[in-house]
Amino acid sequence: MSANGIAHLISGDGSDPVANKAARQVAKLDIAQAKRQGKIVADDGTISGSVDSSKPYYRTNNVYDLDALSLAYGTTADADPLLPARPWVGIASLSAPATIEEAVPTETFVQLESWYDGSDGVQFVPSNPSDGQTFTQWTDKSGFAHNANPIGGATTRASYQTSEQNTLSVVRFDGNDGLSINPYSSLASAPALTVFVVMKMTATTGSPNIFVTNSGATGLIYDTTAGKFVAKAAGGVGTSTVVNDGTAFHIHTFAYDGTQTTNAASLKYRYDKTDITLTFAGTVGDTLSASNTTLYIGNNNGANYYTGDIGEFLIFTHALNSTEISNVENYLSNKWGL
Repeated sequence: MSANGIAHLISGDGSDPVANKAARQVAKLDIAQAKRQGKIVADDGTISGSVDSSKPYYRTNNVYDLDALSLAYGTTADADPLLPARPWVGIASLSAPATIEEAVPTETFVQLESWYDGSDGVQFVPSNPSDGQTFTQWTDKSGFAHNANPIGGATTRASYQTSEQNTLSVVRFDGNDGLSINPYSSLASAPALTVFVVMKMTATTGSPNIFVTNSGATGLIYDTTAGKFVAKAAGGVGTSTVVNDGTAFHIHTFAYDGTQTTNAASLKYRYDKTDITLTFAGTVGDTLSASNTTLYIGNNNGANYYTGDIGEFLIFTHALNSTEISNVENYLSNKWGL
């Protein structure tokens, strides 16, 4: 190992074999990370240069986490030995990730429980609908098969609209149609939930629900009386300062993390990649309702219908950190021209 500058590493006088081993491991990971980032690693282990994404060995998931090692060299005693892609479970801040897989690390991506993409015509039944055609299923692109199905009969179905935003297709809700996902048992007593919606709401009458669980206690709605978007989770209701403009697409981010100790930390709402202050009623609890078994999109079990378009809808049963949230929002912003 002398050629790569690792073999000579010691801790103090070299009498502490554990610390010495840790120093060597960190040096190896530093070099591996630099190579993944397209940097230059000299024979003596010196790292130079800047990130070069043109290199064939460049990787976007290029940040390691010491605490993800089986015998962690960081601050925790041990990590999950089955954690995917360990210790490369971190991810750098990315201004324009091309895919969701680039936007979040592996252990977060596997907790993407629902992914509805209006721009992908094959994810509908019937496949590749024509402009204005209604559909009988919006298929989940994640690995969990939480397919969304219309509520009501054939005359009250959402439709597929081509070339609506940034030349991409979307789903249109006319104010009397909605979707349901049943069962959705992973929402019951869930300790975390992060939802992203690209949408343009064109009417605000009747307090439309963007999404809501069957318990009615978790979701994102528009309160017609208050004239603001409202986030709800685990007994807490947070009213935002955002008024719907009705004319443009926006990115809405709903982030619930029941491990936090204050309302503001436990439930967050972001609008177009910006944190929005919420005014709370009630206290946000540490888990979502145990009775959550169904998720509604664009309605609340046949009421409070949404009017407008939805381009993309992502649901993680996981508390994304600030970098992951920003990366997903950047993915959506670049894709949808927002």
